[in-house]
Amino acid sequence: MFETFDIGSISIPSVYMAIILSFIVTYLMLWESEDKKRLFNEWTNAIILLFLVYKLTYIPFNWSEFINNPMGVLYFDGGAEGLLLALAVTFFYLFYQSRGLFYVEAYCIFSVALLAFYGVLELRTLPQWPYIGMAIITLAALVLIYFMWRRFRAILAITATVFIMQLLGRFFIYSGPEVLGVSIIQWWIIISLVYVLLSVDKGNDDE
Repeated sequence: MFETFDIGSISIPSVYMAIILSFIVTYLMLWESEDKKRLFNEWTNAIILLFLVYKLTYIPFNWSEFINNPMGVLYFDGGAEGLLLALAVTFFYLFYQSRGLFYVEAYCIFSVALLAFYGVLELRTLPQWPYIGMAIITLAALVLIYFMWRRFRAILAITATVFIMQLLGRFFIYSGPEVLGVSIIQWWIIISLVYVLLSVDKGNDDE
């Protein structure tokens, strides 16, 4: 579904590489936080949930194939539509588990890092100036967040700006598989923006 990044004879989707790098950066930036272990445990559960729902959506979106070959669920998935549904379920779980503004701040760091690394990794296949510009700006935003650490409003503003820039910019460049004319990465940005805004309200109530 996504472009791959070759390491020797192994091909790894660029988005997987970006996720791994983003987890590392986020963990390092939250190194001194006492809540990071609980946060990352819940994020790990969210990734497992995302994978399971994504795989199981093969059944409703490919019912006839599943009836003919039930074992196909082990090898196939629900495609772009299934991934979108899995993202929605996962974000509902994350919102339910969200505790305080720390969770929002951590997700902001992870999101900007993911968009930055994903943009850089995709430059080799999408050497378009709009894409290059977005990658550079998003990397600069990640560096700025590092220096703005523990300034929640500043980090929130930077993240929202990056979300909007990436969301609009990707209407003019190829961004992978689409659902209803919107790419999966754009759907992720939209859901992330909604999640962040709702979690800020929930975090303010909790604190």
